[in-house]
This record gives sequence, C-alpha cells and structure tokens, in this order.
Amino acid sequence: GAGGGGSFGVQIARSFGAHVIALDIDDDRLARSAEYGAHHTINVREQEPKAIRKAIRSYVKEHSLRDTCWKIYETSGASAGQTLAFSLLTFGAVLGVVGYTMDSVNLRLSNLMAFDASAQGTWVCLQKNYPAVLDLVLSGKVKVKRFVTRMPMKEVNDAISGLHDHTLSLRPILIPDF
Repeated sequence: GAGGGGSFGVQIARSFGAHVIALDIDDDRLARSAEYGAHHTINVREQEPKAIRKAIRSYVKEHSLRDTCWKIYETSGASAGQTLAFSLLTFGAVLGVVGYTMDSVNLRLSNLMAFDASAQGTWVCLQKNYPAVLDLVLSGKVKVKRFVTRMPMKEVNDAISGLHDHTLSLRPILIPDF
C-alpha cells in the first residue's frame, strides 16, 4: 500500500537508491507516491495477483532491472495486500511485513524455501533506527508535511474512524488540547 507507512517507505527506499514500484488501490495515493519517489505505480484494485506479478515482471524486464532478490514491503495492513506481497516473492527476495491486519491470510509458506526467500515483520521502524530516519527527514530526503495533518486530541475518535473508513487520507498528528 502507498498510504501512511507506504508513502514514507517509498521515500526511504528511493533515498537509498532503490528502484521503487508502488502498488495501491487508490489513484491519489499512487500519484502522491510517484511525486515523492516511486519510479512506477500500479493500481491493483480488482486485479488478480498473477496479473499483477506479470505486469511487474514485464516492467522489470523492459527496464533491465534485476528479476531476483527483490525487497518487498507490505504496508497496506489488508489481507489482500499481504497475499499479494507474498505472491510477489522471487528468488532471494526479502518480504518485510509492516501493515497489520487481524484477518487470517492463507499462504503457502514453502515458497520461502523454494525461493530461498525470507520474511520479517516490524512495527514500521526499529527504535535503534530512529536517529537515521530522523536524519532523512531533517535532510529533506523524506518529506513528512505533505502526508500528515494536525488534529486536536479531542478529535481522536474522528481520527481513528477516518483512518478505519479511509476518509482520512493523511496521517493524523494529535495535538493535546486539554
């Protein structure tokens, strides 16, 4: 996903020289990802994982990119996004799971063995990496302002509802007002 965490992931990956392909179901988030670092975007709404994988492989071939050892970051927090991310595994790939869902996801774990791939979960950023990430923001390599909105703490329930219902496209920063 190219929403909250995904939009920052795009920028961080790009700042380290990665060739970034952003996937999402929302054209506005994809446009913002392209503006802030994604080389290519794909709207995956109503597409099967097999077709998406084929489109990515075609793009990779067309641009003479490496077709193995991909770094795949799942940031949507949706079961469909996690299933898609897992389906994109290739030889030597690393799958980072950042998005969270309470839903069960049906995966063939043997793909990790078959592709000599690995998967790891994280809560967006390890605490030990905060200084490096903050340096990326302070240096201007990662833009934050365009992706956040300030809200008074008394609107915390509205913020949570807006994130859940996808009516709030920016990440809220709650400001104490009591």
